Amino acid sequence: MPDEKLHINWDDLQAPQVEEKLQQQQAVSGTQNHYESTEITVPPPQRRFAFLNNAVVYLSLFGALGGLLGWGLGELFHLRQNAREDAKTLIHQYEEIVRSQVKINATPAEMERATKSIKRAGQNNPYFKVQIDPVLSDDEKAKQTEALYSQDANRDFIANLLFYGLSGVTIAVLLAAADSLVERNINGAIIYGSVGAVVGLAGGAVVALLVNRIEQQMMPTQEVSTFTNRMVTHAVCWGILGLFIAAAPGIVLRNGKRLMIGMVGGLLGGVIGGLLFAPVEEYSGSPHISRLVAIVCVGLVAGLASGIIENAVKNGWLKVESGLIAGKQFVLYRNPTFIGSHPMSHIYLFNDSHVGRRHACIHVLNNGFELENLPLGTPTYVNDRAIMRARLHNGDKIRVGGTTFYFQERNKA
Repeated sequence: MPDEKLHINWDDLQAPQVEEKLQQQQAVSGTQNHYESTEITVPPPQRRFAFLNNAVVYLSLFGALGGLLGWGLGELFHLRQNAREDAKTLIHQYEEIVRSQVKINATPAEMERATKSIKRAGQNNPYFKVQIDPVLSDDEKAKQTEALYSQDANRDFIANLLFYGLSGVTIAVLLAAADSLVERNINGAIIYGSVGAVVGLAGGAVVALLVNRIEQQMMPTQEVSTFTNRMVTHAVCWGILGLFIAAAPGIVLRNGKRLMIGMVGGLLGGVIGGLLFAPVEEYSGSPHISRLVAIVCVGLVAGLASGIIENAVKNGWLKVESGLIAGKQFVLYRNPTFIGSHPMSHIYLFNDSHVGRRHACIHVLNNGFELENLPLGTPTYVNDRAIMRARLHNGDKIRVGGTTFYFQERNKA
């Protein structure tokens, strides 16, 4: 049977349907050529400072820096003369002089001459004057000292509120914004840091409100157990502060697991910092130094513990193999976890024209993880094969634009 020839006349070629179809094909071809003709260059691995992208390292550094900044700001409100602290030093020096004079059987006149300089130094200190007044009984001294405490209570509360509040804010802001700052995600850092500021300020306010009450309950009158109870008291107070300062990421992510990681890490930091307070003060003789060591330790240990706990309990994560953030790990908390060039993406890939605003997403399933390509950029690759949706296995290499990840999953066995 002879082949039939297809005859197309000029009117058929000029039909509107033909023109519309050609325009659609040209649009599709143009889009494909745009992505396929452009070679994606993967930047070489940058390993020199890759250790700084490890969560344990940068969370510890940011936490310590937050503690240092908080101490610097908070100490501005503790620079006023503290009559109680000065009185402790003066009374200790006075008692040492008296004991030395008793040993050599000094006369009253000799005793007066020996203590004259220390009395002159404390002549304007009401606490010291009460304690060395020979006319007052022990009960009267206690009552007058209690009255002096009440007068200073409001000033101490304000100073504590500002110190704990500012320290809580600076540590919480830097810990909350740490991930985003490492990823160069300024928008994310602002959002996380803002939430961290609110949570840290709340923690500081709670501690400032409770610290005096806790001290009254836990500080005994017996001198022999005062030092131990001071340690426990500060550990309790600063542990409460720690519960707040590392909680912001979990609140923003609305993820209970991440929230618990932060709170436990912060609690450990607060307790350890609080335990150091009294020994450092005893050794250095300066409350300023003890606050510095303690609050920096709070931030350092809170960040360190959060990073270690996160590594211990994570189930699935992506590790960046190359680029500016080589070595950075993204723990897969959110479901789905979006990868893209938009700053609000959970995994933010900046300065890459081949990455769409929401380029791909990872679905967290009950029995594993799946990667889905979204049609807003170049293809997404798993082990160098373009995919639309694929189940991820431990060790899979994922490429999105110019960034290479390795997927890792904890062995459930």
